[in-house]
Amino acid sequence: MVKTTDPFSSLEVHRIDRSVWGATPERPGVYLLYGFVEGEPAAYIGTSTTNMRDRIRNHHVTPRKNWFGVIFAIPLAPLLCPAIEAEMIRRVREAGVVGVIDNRADEGRWLDTDDVHVTPALDSIVGALEMLLGNDIFSPQESEDGAVGVEAPEKPARLARTYKGQARQPRARQETDPADATHAYVGAGISAWGRFEGNEPDTRFRVLAGSAWRCPNLDPAQASYAHQARVASRHKPLISEGILDPETMTLTADHVFENWSQAVGVVSGKGSYSGGYHWQLIQDEL
Repeated sequence: MVKTTDPFSSLEVHRIDRSVWGATPERPGVYLLYGFVEGEPAAYIGTSTTNMRDRIRNHHVTPRKNWFGVIFAIPLAPLLCPAIEAEMIRRVREAGVVGVIDNRADEGRWLDTDDVHVTPALDSIVGALEMLLGNDIFSPQESEDGAVGVEAPEKPARLARTYKGQARQPRARQETDPADATHAYVGAGISAWGRFEGNEPDTRFRVLAGSAWRCPNLDPAQASYAHQARVASRHKPLISEGILDPETMTLTADHVFENWSQAVGVVSGKGSYSGGYHWQLIQDEL
């Protein structure tokens, strides 16, 4: 078991081998199952607002679900569990480092919860799991050419525009959408628009003037600090050039990014966000 050294936190992360799953705490919390499916690393993230051991017993310890080898169980206050689960699933999916076993629960409705406790708890959990796994499965891996996460091309034929999560389905054009916008940002509290510069496989993505942007949360104590610092480094020259206005928190002019993940990072202030999950296609007629 790992405990945080933060005096204001009582976070615990229990690492439990599948063979002794009965050691899972009989407490509410979130858990991550880690193993291999067809030779590839995979993860499942779940939660119980009452008893994680019962949840593991009833849903995962069966011959049909013997793919995982280890359980990471994190006791939490019940009210935090759904939001933490949803954000963990989103981070792992967007990172694209390991496969994610589908969760039947509608976790999407808990995303972007307005709770000041969620982000600090999430960052602490991610940091502890990164240490225990010896691998960061929650953040996109940036390649030398600047492509991020699932957008990093594995072979020339790979398409750049795969829409997932809340951006999977196009939405109808709204009166507030700029006429030249083909995509809108998906996420709470930010209105932003953009478009690709060309047809596939062109990855360049233009964010339109008038779009909102957010500053990254820079806390060296958090596991996400390196990714947030990368966002800040992209903000700095854009602020100097007058493209990002710190007073209005909007873009004063269009700006073209190498890919839509870089664009969404600058807009959202989140280094872990991926373009395919946060740029939704706009259609004039549905």
